[in-house]
Amino acid sequence: MKERVNKNWITLLVLALAGGLVFKIPYLKYSYYDALVEALGVNNTQLGVLVSAFGWASFACYFPGGWIADRFSPKALLSFSFISLGALGLIYSTFPSYNVVLAIHIAYGAVVCLTYWSVAIKAVRLLSSGDDLGKMFGFWEGGKQISGLIISYSALAVFAKFNEAKLGMATIIVIYSVVLISVGIALLFLLKNISTVEKTAIPMNEMVTIIKDPRAWLIGAMIFSAYHFHIGLNRITPYLTQVFGMEGATASGISMFVLYVIGFIGAATAGILVDKFGSTLKVVRSLIVLAIVSLIAYIIVPAKKELTFVIIGLWGVAQFANFAIRGIYFSSLGELNVSPEKTGVFIGFASFVGFIPDTYYHIFNGKIMDMYPGVTGFKYIFSYMLFMTVICFVIVSVLYKKAKAYKNLNTKES
Repeated sequence: MKERVNKNWITLLVLALAGGLVFKIPYLKYSYYDALVEALGVNNTQLGVLVSAFGWASFACYFPGGWIADRFSPKALLSFSFISLGALGLIYSTFPSYNVVLAIHIAYGAVVCLTYWSVAIKAVRLLSSGDDLGKMFGFWEGGKQISGLIISYSALAVFAKFNEAKLGMATIIVIYSVVLISVGIALLFLLKNISTVEKTAIPMNEMVTIIKDPRAWLIGAMIFSAYHFHIGLNRITPYLTQVFGMEGATASGISMFVLYVIGFIGAATAGILVDKFGSTLKVVRSLIVLAIVSLIAYIIVPAKKELTFVIIGLWGVAQFANFAIRGIYFSSLGELNVSPEKTGVFIGFASFVGFIPDTYYHIFNGKIMDMYPGVTGFKYIFSYMLFMTVICFVIVSVLYKKAKAYKNLNTKES
C-alpha cells in the first residue's frame, strides 16, 4: 500500500511538470511577443487571432472533454494529449504558413480541453487515497507553478544565447515539444496504477442530467466569479509600472516570484488545510475572505511611491489566496457527493461555465484602462474584482450548506 501511495505521488509530480508546460506554446506571446511576431512574420492583429483561436477552441471543447474523461482511461488520454501537443509543437517550430499556424492553435485548444484538462483533474482525484485529496490537488497546482518557474527561466536563458529571434524561438518550441512527448511516453508506464471507472460513465444522452444539476451550475459559478480575481491580478504589474513608476524588468521579476513561488506556497498550503479540516469549501470560503480584504486594501491604499512595498506585499497576499483557491476548488466534488463516474463531465461543464471570462474580461479591463487612464482605471478594476469576489463568497456559502446537508444525509443512512 505504501509503495502504491509513493508511486501515486511520483505520478502527481510528473503531471505537475507537464501541467506547467501544456499552455506554454500557445501563450508564447506573453513572454516573447516581439520575437514571436518577427519569427512568424505576422502583425499584431494576426497574432491576436492566433491566441483567440486557441481560446475559442478550448471554450468549445470543455464540456465534451468532460464526457471523454469519463469514457476512456486517463493513461491513454493524457499520453495522447502530451504526445500530440509535442508533435504539433515540432511542426510549429518550422514556422509554416499563417493558415497552418492558425490550424495548429485551433488543434492545441481542442487537444488540451478534449484530452487533458478534465482528464488531468480526474486523474488527480483517482490518485488520491481519500485522506490526502486536498494535498493531491494543492500540490498538483503548486507543482505546476514551480515547474512553470523553472521552465520559464530555463527557456529565457536558452533564448538569450541566440542573436536571431527566429532561431531562438524555434529552439524553445522544440525543447517544449520534446519534453511534452517525453512526458507522454512516461505516463504510459506511470499511470498504470490509476483505476478507472469509464465502464460506468454516463452515456452521451444522459449528459443533459448534468446540465439540470444545480451543483454543476454552482461549481461553475464559483469558478466563474473566482476567475475574475485571478485574471484581474495580472493588472498589478502595469499598476506598479504606470502608477508607481517601477521599472518594467523589476516589476516582471516580482511578478514571477509572486506568481510561481507564492503560488506554489498558496496551493500546497490550501491542500494541507483541506485534509486537516476535512472540508474544501470551508477552506475556500476563508481564503475568499483573505482575497476580499486584499482587494479592499488595494482600493483604499493611496497610490504614493512610498507605499510601493505595501502594494507588493498585498500582491503576495492576493496571489497566495488566488492559487490556494484555484488549487483546491475541484476537490470539492467529493464533498458535494459527486460520484467518480461523473467527475469528468462535472469538471467539463463547470469549466465551460467557469472560464467564460477568458472570452471577454481581458478586453473589458483594457477598455477600462483606456477610458480611465491612471489610478482611476485601476481602482475601477479592483472594485469590479471585489464585487465578483463577494459574489464568489455567497456562492461558496451556498455550496458549503449543500455539502453539510449531504454529509448529514450520509451519516443518517449509515
